[in-house]
Amino acid sequence: MPQGVRGRRVRVGFVRAESEVAIDSGTVRGDMSRPARTVAKRSRERALLLAAALAWVILAAGRAQAGDATPPTTGDALFDEEFVAPQVPDPLEPVNRPMFAGNMLLDHVIIDPIARAYGFVVPAPVKASVRGFFSNLNRPVVFANEILQLSPHRAAQTLGRFVLNSTLGIGGLFDPAAELGWTEHEADFGQTLGKIGIGPGFYVVLPFMGPSSARDTVGTFVDMFMRIDTWLLPFSSQLILGGGYGITVREDKREELDELRKSSLDFYAAVRSAYLQSREKLVRDAKARRCFRD
Repeated sequence: MPQGVRGRRVRVGFVRAESEVAIDSGTVRGDMSRPARTVAKRSRERALLLAAALAWVILAAGRAQAGDATPPTTGDALFDEEFVAPQVPDPLEPVNRPMFAGNMLLDHVIIDPIARAYGFVVPAPVKASVRGFFSNLNRPVVFANEILQLSPHRAAQTLGRFVLNSTLGIGGLFDPAAELGWTEHEADFGQTLGKIGIGPGFYVVLPFMGPSSARDTVGTFVDMFMRIDTWLLPFSSQLILGGGYGITVREDKREELDELRKSSLDFYAAVRSAYLQSREKLVRDAKARRCFRD
């Protein structure tokens, strides 16, 4: 056989072999349905997110050293007596302050301008409906934590609000549950841990998410995994949803935050104190409720 003919046969055979491999590969890929691939992708994303969160908490805990922050003493209208902020150490302050500055820069450049535009353009009734939508989305988390806190009456009311506002209220855009006297509660896993006696640990500033503590950081990620949208939406959609929620909260608290910035000599310390006081109040409220009664 001439050499040129043999060369063409070899090339033809090579192309045929490549085609067979491609067909076999496509068959293997075809065996896994598209929904199954989507579920597998979401599972990997959740696993990576949880691993990153746990690694961050463990790393911060390893770098923390013993020490107490000097607790500021302030009068708080929420209490009948002078309220002392909890003694929460801040051993990560050299890291927390640059993180706080980065968050404030992001807020100044992006978040605050968007929040101001949102507040200027959107009418008040529409903003109330948007807040109701995000609040309703978080009701399953509140319900689960009220069960863990042994408050079945509050949990039943929260469940009733969620069902009624999700149906007649069109996903929480309206609040027909309020007409029945079903008030809105707040509960999270950080508060649940505090009720059973776990202290806040050390203070920490999270990127994008702001002030927290070791206990509340764990609680934040546990609550995230109890949310319905975590399991129903892809990670990119969750980021968009979270960003929208952040804008509504920033617009709602804009005046309070601006006033705190103007009246404080050390904005970092002021935000830390305000956060720790608000978290301490939530934990106190949870501890004051009697199990299976309130």
